Amino acid sequence: MKKLSVIACSLIILLSCTKSSSIPNKKSPVNEDELINHPFYLYNLKGDGMSDDTGGLQKLILDSTNIYLKAGVYIINQTLRFKASTKIYGENGTVIKAGKEMKGDLLEHGRYILVEKSDNSLIRNITFSQSENLYKFKEWANSCIFVLNTRNFTVQNCIFNFHLSYQSLGMEAVWISGIASKNNIIKANEINTLSIRYAEDGADSTTVESNVINKSYSNALTSTGNHISDFISGCKVLNNKVLNAGRMGIEDWGNTEGTIIRGNSISGTGKDPKQAMDGIALSAVGKNTTVSNNIITDGKIYGIEVRGNYGVNVTGNQIYTASNTTGIILNFTFLPPEANLPQAIVDNNKITDAFIGLHIFGDYEAKVTINKNSFINNASKSISIESGAKNFLITSKNNNFSFSVPNTQDRFALFSYTKFEPGNAHQQLIMNTDTINFLPSSAAGKGVDFGVVIRTDNTRLEKIRINAHFSKNSNNIPVNAITAFGAKPNGLQLYNNFVSGGIVDLNGFVNPKLLDNNFVQ
Repeated sequence: MKKLSVIACSLIILLSCTKSSSIPNKKSPVNEDELINHPFYLYNLKGDGMSDDTGGLQKLILDSTNIYLKAGVYIINQTLRFKASTKIYGENGTVIKAGKEMKGDLLEHGRYILVEKSDNSLIRNITFSQSENLYKFKEWANSCIFVLNTRNFTVQNCIFNFHLSYQSLGMEAVWISGIASKNNIIKANEINTLSIRYAEDGADSTTVESNVINKSYSNALTSTGNHISDFISGCKVLNNKVLNAGRMGIEDWGNTEGTIIRGNSISGTGKDPKQAMDGIALSAVGKNTTVSNNIITDGKIYGIEVRGNYGVNVTGNQIYTASNTTGIILNFTFLPPEANLPQAIVDNNKITDAFIGLHIFGDYEAKVTINKNSFINNASKSISIESGAKNFLITSKNNNFSFSVPNTQDRFALFSYTKFEPGNAHQQLIMNTDTINFLPSSAAGKGVDFGVVIRTDNTRLEKIRINAHFSKNSNNIPVNAITAFGAKPNGLQLYNNFVSGGIVDLNGFVNPKLLDNNFVQ
């Protein structure tokens, strides 16, 4: 009965409309599953790529709820304004293009469509095309589709066919702003040289899913938490593909909370030489952020940046990056935004060919668990702990460090540094069941290979396995499996560890405690 009703209603619409005549009854139902079979209309518009259809399109939007726009090139010279519950569906080949006589926000902000207080609206299967004339962009809020204080709006299966050059000032495909914005969706769009600002000024719960963003002029995906008191919360950035971004791949910045960034592929950032110094692949510096199962290649500066004391979870990511970059940085250079946030979790990531695999950095207290990660052929330090905090607790367990190529400089599986004199801080590092392998093929490098360098007090190593295979560098220096590297830390505890083919140098350690270790040197 329900299906017959839909068919009957569609027949009524078809009888009352021709290709260029009246508008369908705006109460007609929309069955999204049968969208491909729905007739499309010109609605008395030209769609010829030459005539100005601005007025006709705007009237259509005001008078209709469901619009099925026939294939053609519709020229606009001013911004179109949505109302609530407006839904536009394009036939394959439906294009909205900015004309040569742009005015107002279209000229100054690239704003094709303004969706303000227009809840429950949708744009689907439309191609947006760049004007042949230059835009005159302002400094802020430049966007093809600008969404303001709107809920339940969707942009899906659209193509943004632009050809902007890399630059710091450009335009977004979609920009969502305002504290009343919530539950908006940006899904399965193809975006060329533009980008997405999925939340700004307190907008909540945007889902950004399965988009392809190619050669974005600057950041590919951005959340800007710039509202003083209203945090952006609950956004999801899922399964997007970023290719050759001018600046960052994803930047979730400022007053944001609970963002989930999962399953994205980022290949190439910092492609604009003028923005390359900020070319982080994924920067997520809000509270309680989850960064999981992303694949990153060819990132600049950092693969993943998070604030370590903001309750973050970095899990299951694969990072293949250049030898002058850092895989993951936990940044402790900011005060925690509130008390009792969860400790940072770095779990089950794979970091290959970075300069530093995991960098823990900053002067505020660090509480971190590093678990089940794989560090492969990182050039300098696989884990670098450079905390200036008097108190920290860092636990490394079940991680695998593997080196199969010769080094080009001194190389460390784990390096723990402190600026404090022995006894003046309570910094505790615990390593448990980690495995470090220097394979025979890693021998004959220019630098010295080190397993664990301990310069902090109260470190405990338990059930660690270091297999050095009696490898030596080009100067015949063997692997230093465990060493203080010239420091004099107190209270080292070595329990049930196994070292084969490398040097265990306990000189410098004050009052070490050893039990049931097996050192084959």
